[in-house]
Amino acid sequence: MAGDGYRPEWGNYGRDSGGECGVPAARRFVMPASNNDGGSSNGIFWYSYDHGLIHTVVISSEHDLSPGSPQYGWLESDLRNVDRATTPFLVVESHRPLYNSEDVPANALVSSHMRRSIETLLRDRGVDLFLAGHYHAYLRACAGLYRSKCDGGGPVHITVGSAGAELDRYPLYEQDWTESFIQEWGYGRITAYNATALKFEFVSDAEGDVRDTAWILKD
Repeated sequence: MAGDGYRPEWGNYGRDSGGECGVPAARRFVMPASNNDGGSSNGIFWYSYDHGLIHTVVISSEHDLSPGSPQYGWLESDLRNVDRATTPFLVVESHRPLYNSEDVPANALVSSHMRRSIETLLRDRGVDLFLAGHYHAYLRACAGLYRSKCDGGGPVHITVGSAGAELDRYPLYEQDWTESFIQEWGYGRITAYNATALKFEFVSDAEGDVRDTAWILKD
């Protein structure tokens, strides 16, 4: 996204200090309206945009995502109308993840609710990659994760929340779907080479080397 603007997502930090901390982001960032739904996106909270071969959808984990809600209706419309000939790769971003293996019961409840609300929609619309933060760590799940099973046709789920805040020190669940878990500061880098090959890399802040790599390949 170098030279193409800064596009944040809304998270639980927006409610800090009684909501005061969220005011600058909500009022100063003007996000693009979706091209797929007649402009019914909701400011910084949910919106979408195209960048090269990727259509990115940003949703709010802090607003209602259940079927019948305004955000769900917008999300379903946006995903349904993506032109995969122009943007063959479909990425959804959320502050909170649908899956994580850190033992934080309150956060796990939110993730469970999100899975019940949108996991089937993401699979049915062929989402390739689901990116999240919230946890101050890096985690990559197995390919095709759906209803806690690998190779179920769902997206690759990756949590990248270790950009600079204090790293988490929570105990981990034993999960069959966990492919990589790294407690290290770093960031994600996405490269779409062509219509059939996309690479995600987790890059170490300290050393600048690649700590984890995942490929999404299409026929």
